Amino acid sequence: MKSPEEYFIDRDFPVEPQTETLSDSEKAFVEKFLGVSAENGQGDLVLPRPVQAESVTSFAAQPQEQEHSAGAEKSAGVPAAPEKCDENLEQAAPAETVDADDFEEKLKEESSLQLVAFTLNGQEYTVPIEAVQEVIKYVTPTKLPSAPAYVAGIVNLRGHVTPLITTGSLLGGGEDGDGCRFIMVCRRKGLQLGLLIETVKTMYRVEQNRIDWHVESHLGSDAEYVMGLLKADDQRLVGILSVDRIVQHVLMA
Repeated sequence: MKSPEEYFIDRDFPVEPQTETLSDSEKAFVEKFLGVSAENGQGDLVLPRPVQAESVTSFAAQPQEQEHSAGAEKSAGVPAAPEKCDENLEQAAPAETVDADDFEEKLKEESSLQLVAFTLNGQEYTVPIEAVQEVIKYVTPTKLPSAPAYVAGIVNLRGHVTPLITTGSLLGGGEDGDGCRFIMVCRRKGLQLGLLIETVKTMYRVEQNRIDWHVESHLGSDAEYVMGLLKADDQRLVGILSVDRIVQHVLMA
């Protein structure tokens, strides 16, 4: 049995290729935060020097069914070691093949969900695997003076404008991202972004009956970026983040 990192390091999965034109979301981002018009292709946009990203995992594959481990947590500030993952994994559809408008509704209709779990300030969160491209080791971003506090900056990741999000700050934890050693690269609604995380914990396949989609009753106003809650075996509720909502918030900031 291998950890998620060990499995994916041994395999070469396709990554979103560089294109000559920007998506509508990429245009909106660079015009808003870089002050550059990108109506015609990349226009006058000059990206930062491409980063030398060291990929830890690529999530173009489906995890085998796993159960939540009640003993998997570590104390705050100490990254949890990834749980083991079966080697017999199958290819999954790329993130952008699922239409953004009905992505969350589609997840609610699935018999089971595939989730990538990570830790942040000692707490566990998950993201649907369809939205995750890969996890890379932390790279220093180029700061954007006009960006909100939760945008740590941007990197040029394989030719794509990639804002890095201080996930703890966005979720209201007030974290500055100093303890984050990895970047979870996601792509939704035409924008590639990176969530700053402490570490990848594991991958789950869970049945629909273990997901509570009525998050407002548990979290109230704190449910802005949480679309569902995974019911763990030890009675914990683990948040399922909506990358679509995060992208929308960044573009509307």
